[in-house]
Amino acid sequence: GRRSFGKGLVQQQIPFSDGSAIRLTIARYYTPSGRSIQKEYKMGDIEDYNQDLMNRFLHGEFDTKDSIKLNDSLSYETRNGRIVYGGGGIMPDIFVPRDTIGVTSYLNNVVNNGIIYQFALEYTNKHRKELSQFKDYGSLLQYLKRKPLLDEFVIYAASKGVKPRPVYINISRKIINNQLHAYIARNLLGDEAFYPILMLEDKTFLKAVDILDENKGFPEIPDK
Repeated sequence: GRRSFGKGLVQQQIPFSDGSAIRLTIARYYTPSGRSIQKEYKMGDIEDYNQDLMNRFLHGEFDTKDSIKLNDSLSYETRNGRIVYGGGGIMPDIFVPRDTIGVTSYLNNVVNNGIIYQFALEYTNKHRKELSQFKDYGSLLQYLKRKPLLDEFVIYAASKGVKPRPVYINISRKIINNQLHAYIARNLLGDEAFYPILMLEDKTFLKAVDILDENKGFPEIPDK
């Protein structure tokens, strides 16, 4: 995957009589090897702290492992001889860059405006009697794949103000269909159906499955 956010504090909210409150840090999260996952904060640098995730994105950290800045002073050696780092979240052993192949302005439009979710809810309610015959996500998914969902969705999105962009729609076809299937499944069968379908297009998850299928785990232990 990619480096995690770096939030490793436990806070307790203390209310005051005037209705305001203060959140007091009372604990920190540590990994079993003793690493703190909380990203660094310097007094007075609140803007940099709050913009950290955006800065990581702008510096290319989501796309290339070499763009990730690690603090050598917070390095740890595990019992197996692996070098890991504290502070600033968890760095995965196997880096998987963000997938931008199917991302288009059309996709961003329908996602950011909640149109995929809205369509899925209305479609489910309209066809609930017909869809209720399916008791597992596998059979439901096969049924939905035979339906012209994408065509119906494009018409629906246009009615919500998102103009059809045939080239972009074709590029984002797999992602849109996957999300439509997942949301419809969740409306009928809950999260137990939502996440397995969503994972079918999750490159990080699929990479993990490949590694397990190849009987591989952590990178090899370095020679001493």
